[in-house]
Amino acid sequence: MLKLLSDANERISQYAAQGRQDEDKLKPALQAFLEWLPDDGKVSIARDILVATTDDLLHQVFFSLFTTLAVPMKTRSHAGSVKCSPHPHRLDAEEAVASTLDDPLEREKKFRDMCLRRDNYCCVVSGDMDVDKFCERGSPEGVISGDLKVAHIVPFSYVNWNTSTPLPQASTIWEALMRCFPGIRQIGLSAETINHVFNGLTMEAPLHSSFGSFRLAFKRTDILHTYQCMTYSDFPTRNHMYLPENDIIELKQALGAEDLPLPNPVLIDCHYRLAEILNASGMGERIDEHWRRWEDIKGSTAGHMLSPDGDTDLGCLLETAFWHCVRR
Repeated sequence: MLKLLSDANERISQYAAQGRQDEDKLKPALQAFLEWLPDDGKVSIARDILVATTDDLLHQVFFSLFTTLAVPMKTRSHAGSVKCSPHPHRLDAEEAVASTLDDPLEREKKFRDMCLRRDNYCCVVSGDMDVDKFCERGSPEGVISGDLKVAHIVPFSYVNWNTSTPLPQASTIWEALMRCFPGIRQIGLSAETINHVFNGLTMEAPLHSSFGSFRLAFKRTDILHTYQCMTYSDFPTRNHMYLPENDIIELKQALGAEDLPLPNPVLIDCHYRLAEILNASGMGERIDEHWRRWEDIKGSTAGHMLSPDGDTDLGCLLETAFWHCVRR
């Protein structure tokens, strides 16, 4: 595998810029994938890189990973279009995934309730209790309460993409995730099981936000279900107050909730590796920049995309809205 990765990195270094979309992120992004993906994911991406005999094909490999993995993970609440992999054998895998997609929206409330019960209605990082449960229990002395949210480790937006995008695109997103992280397929995560309790964590609202934006992640230790809190450059300094002094958390089931499985280590590891990839490559920041531009345009037009006087720059509007749809 070492020679395969070395050859792939050498191919990346040979890429010559030609003004293609977001190509300034191509080298750091592909290098980050080769460094941080699990071994079987590294091998898959390295082979795709080596098959790309032209720079245009190499850019297709990069842009496919950018739109099918990085964008769905990072944006979470946003849905959009993706670019399919340029390799024909990937299309067969995508068609296989397409047959499994479903809409489990009605399961979300049950998912939240089960995660809260398993985590004893407390943040798994700070230990603070959900404020509603705190009041229900009579404001127990010595207990700190907070606004808690349940976070999907693999985001619920993966289901939103299934319902708001054409089926081939939705299956492309899932196929990319499982290709880079084959362990996800092995543990049975799919559109139907994304609201399974093993894909959830209870956290303070600010930590929930940081976790969703990959400013916070949890790195495996040698002890099962024990993790090191990893924070990144844009992690809000105020949120450090919620972290334990040694940055180590241990996930446990509440008494009476032993029937509810703990968050799956494979999923937590997937989130951590993606946090490293997004932050090391600058892809996370680039995605945020694109979405901020789009939000700024929507805000400046007060909900009206086209100016009555005909002054609207349609080219700029379309380019901003569909930056992740068309590879230039």
